[in-house]
Amino acid sequence: MHDEIWALQTTMVHAVELALQEIWKYWYTPVTWEEKGTDDRVTFLDKQIENKVERFLRERTGYGFMGEEYGLRSEGKRRWVLDPIDGTVNFTVRLPLVAVSLALMEDDEAIMGAIGEVASKRVYWSDGNQLYRGNVAIQNSRYVKSLDEAFVGLGTPRKDDPYGAKYGVFLSDLQTRAMRLRILGSAALGLTYVATGALDACLIPRFELWDVAAGRLLVEAGKSVLYQYEPNAVLMAARTPELLYELKQLWESIYFGK
Repeated sequence: MHDEIWALQTTMVHAVELALQEIWKYWYTPVTWEEKGTDDRVTFLDKQIENKVERFLRERTGYGFMGEEYGLRSEGKRRWVLDPIDGTVNFTVRLPLVAVSLALMEDDEAIMGAIGEVASKRVYWSDGNQLYRGNVAIQNSRYVKSLDEAFVGLGTPRKDDPYGAKYGVFLSDLQTRAMRLRILGSAALGLTYVATGALDACLIPRFELWDVAAGRLLVEAGKSVLYQYEPNAVLMAARTPELLYELKQLWESIYFGK
């Protein structure tokens, strides 16, 4: 059983590495993009990577598969969930906050996940218990309890998002409280950085499963905490319960008048 699990983990990491290699092939080459909904973009490379990774995983595991670009390809009690390029808009201008996110779901729960950071070519992954960077087990030693000391990563709502109207007020208040704010454009990296300690907290206003399935698992494996308001909206991750509570209270004071 141990060998079987290790083989599955190795397959997952290799799939993410395959995607990273594809992105780097085109990093210095102009890539055209198309509009995809409000404030979003898609490239041929998103679709190409999704197809290649899906084939790679199907040949080796036979599990179901769902990706951002083509949706649910095949059913199964277990299914892979892929974001081939998380931060596509960043990629189109070569802002190197770009990632690949892959999780293995069993029913509605992620049981393992991996995130590849394009800029460094590093793969962070978890078996649901331990956090790894490549083959090395790592541990987040930061223990920030207050926004005063915290580096906070943020996503931004799109122009048509109901949370957009008050987001500027929230940012203004958070700016006066936190040590530093960092707007990323990649939910997967925001969660990875909380897991590893590069950020103390992050808040993602809107997302899909493929954006966060692997990242949430990494956060938990890194002994950090999560709170989510809705199925696809307002996900918070923080290094400590105290910091999460403070971030949550600030959000609710703006949006709910609490």
